Amino acid sequence: MIKTGNRLGRDRSAQGSRIILLAGVLFIALVAALAAPKGVRAQATEPTGAVLIEEGDPDATLTYLNRPIITFRATIAGITPAMRAERSYRRLVDLPQDILGQDIVAEPIEFAGSTGIILSIGGQPLFGIASGDVDPEQLSSVGTLAAEAKKNLAEAFSARLEQGELPVLLRGIGLTVLALAILAGLVWALWHLRLRIGERFHSVIARRVERATAGKFDWTRYGYALTARLMQLATTFIILLLIYICLAFSLRQFPVMAPIGDRLRGFLIELISNLAASAAGAIPGIVTALVILLIAQALVQVTSNVIGAAEGGRVTLPIIKPDTASATKRLLRVIIWGAALAIAYPYIPGSDSAAFQGLSVMLGLMITLGSTGIVSQIMSGTVLVYSRALHPGEYVSTGDVEGVVTEMGAISTKLVTPQNEEVTIPNAVLVEATIKNYSRLFGQGSVQLSTKVTIGYDTPWRQVQAMLLMAAEQTESIVRKPAPYVVQRALTDFYIEYELFALTDKPREQLTIRSRLHSKIQDVFNEYGVQIMSPQYYEQPPQPLIVPKEKWYTAPAKRE
Repeated sequence: MIKTGNRLGRDRSAQGSRIILLAGVLFIALVAALAAPKGVRAQATEPTGAVLIEEGDPDATLTYLNRPIITFRATIAGITPAMRAERSYRRLVDLPQDILGQDIVAEPIEFAGSTGIILSIGGQPLFGIASGDVDPEQLSSVGTLAAEAKKNLAEAFSARLEQGELPVLLRGIGLTVLALAILAGLVWALWHLRLRIGERFHSVIARRVERATAGKFDWTRYGYALTARLMQLATTFIILLLIYICLAFSLRQFPVMAPIGDRLRGFLIELISNLAASAAGAIPGIVTALVILLIAQALVQVTSNVIGAAEGGRVTLPIIKPDTASATKRLLRVIIWGAALAIAYPYIPGSDSAAFQGLSVMLGLMITLGSTGIVSQIMSGTVLVYSRALHPGEYVSTGDVEGVVTEMGAISTKLVTPQNEEVTIPNAVLVEATIKNYSRLFGQGSVQLSTKVTIGYDTPWRQVQAMLLMAAEQTESIVRKPAPYVVQRALTDFYIEYELFALTDKPREQLTIRSRLHSKIQDVFNEYGVQIMSPQYYEQPPQPLIVPKEKWYTAPAKRE
């Protein structure tokens, strides 16, 4: 086990190095993907801006340096919003660096028979804004739209100028490298901490499993695989979260990429806020469901205690018998928990979602279709319990099966025959069959057995009864109270039929006890010179056909 742990530790260390390398590659790939231009023009080489156009939408948003500037909605002189955004974007890209610090001028203009505003800087026009560009839902004016676009342009130009300063660039690179170093350290520490936590988690579960299985199950092989996979999933999630945070932080250090970093951070904050709000909103429902389940647990405990007292004879309940108390307890437990779950279900978070309802319908359908036979057997088992036709330990017969009841389960009942065979009978079969109980009238654990002999009329019946009772007294495992007794079953043309009845407290050994009883009957009848009339004789023999005592142990028989 130690060698396995060391080998797994080395494998996990190697995996940790690969995870750190993968994290770095993934980080660089994400930065490159986010920094790549998004636009309608494949030939655009400027890495700091793009034009975003949604397919099927006539509007076109001009995006410059990862910042939305304005959305064009009007088509002017045949120039569509997409073409206007494309031309405006090219003008912004071609602006010289030395005029970006100047003020942006907004001047009114008339074009295509309508009035608007044109924005320019350093005498170079940027783009025009028409009245058709105003969003009708916002009820704003062309001036307001121009002021907002002017503000967005000023922020973009300021970021472009700031990005060209060496101290700003060095500061961003330094902070990014520091963030990457911290990320690598955290990933390395997390990966090694994962090994320690995984070993601890594995040892705790292994001890519990070994106690539960009493050492019959080797947990080591499967335990390492299970705990390693669980810890790997948790660690991977945390590493991806750290990469996301580091990426958002690094992008915010560069003025041009700062909007993307802000959006990443805002998305994470919004996600956490939504999760927190959802968790807070689910608290009342969770508390209500817990209260319902706690009440159900209390009811189950109360009913179990009361029924347990009735089962032990400490309390007398008119509707609960001691032999049906256990089944009543299980039935009430199912009813209480079923009702509690049905009541608590609407308060479970997400229970009203379509996915949750669809899963519930699917599970219900699967259980309904797959458990029809099982439910039938369980209901039949309940009928058997409350009919009180048989109990564990009793000797019964049903159909062609006869034996001691050893187990009454929810689905089937088990009997052990005198031949020491275990027979499993479905409860549905028992419900429809006739059950003969040989133990119910003689006390728990006892069963009556009988045997017949035929004796001629020339033998006194009192002598026959006395000999049969003597044989019963000499047979082991036949109880003395109540005492055995003999009845005359029939007076036939050739003999009298006698039947001996006796009780034994060892039902499973009934076959052996009956054999011993037959042996004792033969010995007693031979000893007293009484002939057993089997096979039938049509003529009385001159002397009784018996075995003399001196021949009882003729070879190969041995004396007891």
